[in-house]
Amino acid sequence: MLTAQNSRPWAKNVMKAQDFSHDWDRYVTIKVKSVRALALSGLHHFSEEHYSVPQATGFIELLGTRAGTLHTALKIGFTLRRELALPTFALYDTLALGTLTLPADCFGALLQFANCPTAHFRIGGDGSANALATEAPLLQHGLPEAVSGH
Repeated sequence: MLTAQNSRPWAKNVMKAQDFSHDWDRYVTIKVKSVRALALSGLHHFSEEHYSVPQATGFIELLGTRAGTLHTALKIGFTLRRELALPTFALYDTLALGTLTLPADCFGALLQFANCPTAHFRIGGDGSANALATEAPLLQHGLPEAVSGH
């Protein structure tokens, strides 16, 4: 005999509250919706709202799908400097923004990744694991290990 609980397994979550908020303290994977890119000489400092790169050779801005009320973006700068700025993540009034600064010779490869139709980026936490991938499942890897209480 089938019970009501077993006869409708699709309904077991119907009355549960759904939580669609984003856990920005961890990392959130976002689909790339549009890409803007700029190639530069490396002779000057480049600055673009909330992000700047010294001796910039390139800049890529990835705009992602919305996360609740926030627009999402990953800004990637490319520089000739040996010392790279640390990746960052910040929440603004209407924007969740991650940044990455990479060596100049990575520009072409990252631009190719960004223009892949299945491209996704990961932002959140302290920004140290901000990333770009050609497919979302790849972004499940390379995250900081959870620290155990032992």
